Amino acid sequence: MYATRADIIRIYGAEFLSDITPSDVPDPDGSVDQALDDATAEIDGYLSKQYPLPLSGQPKVLRRPCIDVAVYVLANSHTRLTTTIETRYEQATALLTKISKGIVGLGADEPSAAVEGSTSGTSSGADFTARPRRFGRGRS
Repeated sequence: MYATRADIIRIYGAEFLSDITPSDVPDPDGSVDQALDDATAEIDGYLSKQYPLPLSGQPKVLRRPCIDVAVYVLANSHTRLTTTIETRYEQATALLTKISKGIVGLGADEPSAAVEGSTSGTSSGADFTARPRRFGRGRS
């Protein structure tokens, strides 16, 4: 998962999480975990257009969208949906759409492409070579 229950509490607080979590289910913590799992699956649906899955590690840029999608799932399924939660969900999916189109990347956690046989020492894997110049000023 790209976020945890503790991440939700750190950002929105325990009272907020308690308000959107159903009280009539046997395992409210399980509901939160399920919502986070559903949010991760939704994010992976967007990412699969751009990246091989599963991603190595947990890119930090995905933490907030995962939280906002999970909160939307919880609030929507338990009739606690507010305009603010819906707006945050729309912002999260807009970011994920940009990532899926390659407009936005994963920041410092962006997977780097390695080019086999490259000798350039850069982390991008790009290697450039050129032939010697044949024409130019001062040449005959």
